[in-house]
Amino acid sequence: MYAIKEESMPKETEVIRHEGVVENICDNMCYVRILQNSACSGCSVQRLCNSSESKERIISLPLNGAELEVGDIVNVECSVVQGLRAVYICYLIPLFLMMISLFVSVKLWGDLVGVLVSLTALSVYYCVLYMFRNYIGKHFCFTIQNNK
Repeated sequence: MYAIKEESMPKETEVIRHEGVVENICDNMCYVRILQNSACSGCSVQRLCNSSESKERIISLPLNGAELEVGDIVNVECSVVQGLRAVYICYLIPLFLMMISLFVSVKLWGDLVGVLVSLTALSVYYCVLYMFRNYIGKHFCFTIQNNK
């Protein structure tokens, strides 16, 4: 048997942090523009490489009493455990669902039906995920910290 060392497991106190700029404040919601960089964006040869990319995203967060103004530079944080949970929901579960449905349906009905069943199962999974997005979103907690 393999034993998982406790040091290798992410702790709830470990955070993923992105710096962003407050774009808009409406009611009790704050809209922050963050720059998502790929892992190689800090590389010195990124101009020569086509694999480096960065994307700007605007995310909405509850203010929770924070004193912010438009243009403030803030840190948006979430725990590493929540990030891993998001990866499981968005990537790993659909991958296993598609593989299992593909293998089972190919054995039962053949290749063409197997592909159609696996794609249908994947489509149904993402539709259900979309329908429950508000419920799932309540389990992901982001915090804002001002960089003053």
